[in-house]
Amino acid sequence: MTNVELRARCRRTVGSILLAGALTVTGGAFSTAAAAAGQTVRGRLLPIPAAAPGQEFNVTAIDVTPLGVVGGTAQAITTGPDGTRTAIDTPLRWAELPRVGWVRQRLTLPAGATSGSVDGLTDHGEPAGSVTLDGATRAVRWSLDGQSTTQIGGAGSLVDAVGPRGPWGVHTAGPNPIAGEAELVTRAGARTPLRGTPELDAGYRRSVSSIADEGTAIVWVVDGIGRGTSARPVLWKDGATKRLPVINYPFLAPACVSRVLGDGSVVTSGYAYETGTPNFVLIRHVGGVPGTDVELFRATGPGQPLAGLGCGNAQPSNGLAPDGGVAGYVSTDADGRRAAYWNAANVLTVVPRGPGEVSATGAVAASGGRMVILAELEDGGSRLSLWRNGNRTELPAPRGWSVSSVVELTESGVLVANVRDAAGTTRPAAWNLGRP
Repeated sequence: MTNVELRARCRRTVGSILLAGALTVTGGAFSTAAAAAGQTVRGRLLPIPAAAPGQEFNVTAIDVTPLGVVGGTAQAITTGPDGTRTAIDTPLRWAELPRVGWVRQRLTLPAGATSGSVDGLTDHGEPAGSVTLDGATRAVRWSLDGQSTTQIGGAGSLVDAVGPRGPWGVHTAGPNPIAGEAELVTRAGARTPLRGTPELDAGYRRSVSSIADEGTAIVWVVDGIGRGTSARPVLWKDGATKRLPVINYPFLAPACVSRVLGDGSVVTSGYAYETGTPNFVLIRHVGGVPGTDVELFRATGPGQPLAGLGCGNAQPSNGLAPDGGVAGYVSTDADGRRAAYWNAANVLTVVPRGPGEVSATGAVAASGGRMVILAELEDGGSRLSLWRNGNRTELPAPRGWSVSSVVELTESGVLVANVRDAAGTTRPAAWNLGRP
């Protein structure tokens, strides 16, 4: 069998391979420890569908499993003769197979659906997201082989977050488009509405940003109108709730919240109004509900240093590692932003910026003191690097591309980021860094 025939067969049978559990992070390309040994590892573009002539085509990764399976969405924008622009989203999944490389799978849409997107994956690689059916979005989860869907929400619903083995966080818009309800939906179809406590009922819109298991989630609650609109994160654990101290509010820096761990640990940063005046805080919450807040950093007035998580693209931060390490930044008026790391004992290490860097942030963290730094350069470009135990190793992007956002660094050392070329086209890329 030729290499071409082998690749074609792998693409046709990727669902069966996933189902059989062959996509583990042992052996093949995942066994390399190049970055851990300080060697340079260049990112590789993930394969994407072919764009039609005249289409604007962007592909974005959204999630990565512990097994290194990547989920994302391709968006094709077509401009008609009358100038009308039509966008079609296609749900995708990727995995790297030994001796084959990265393989792309287009997930099957249900009958009648015109588009679909992936918003998260279980630890086994089961995608979930939404499809457009009968003119409305509907929350769905895909089977393990990606060939069928189960609808888990009605018209106007979408998946906000996915637990390691489920459940799925489903948001459904209300009659008023700015309102909406959130619920957790199990594999068996049981539904838990996320309301009924003072913290959850303090607004008119609820959405789930992360799920640790069936009993632990982060819920954002929106309240107010116009410039008075605010959003507050709430920790939900087994039906009890605790409002986390930060707030999203117009004219303030956005609040960041990490993904929540199974024990209810979570890290937050942003402005807080605990004393009637705004303070910028970085807080580790431990112990679930009610739990304990551990202050990592606080600025109480102008000119003081700030410290926080790096988060972007409206996604929860992956700056909290399972072993308690935290990736983020420290910023001063005089020296700008520098990447920073807090270990499980809350000891801070500030990482000096490299040559030509004007700003740097710890974007994601993994166990063993690993942090991926995304830096802005003087020439407008970006630099990605792995920091561990005081050492930085540069991680070059694919040639002709620069990193726009970092998705995740898995415990096994698979790093995924979204990259952009000079024309503004977006694609996902991966680095196999190996275990520490």
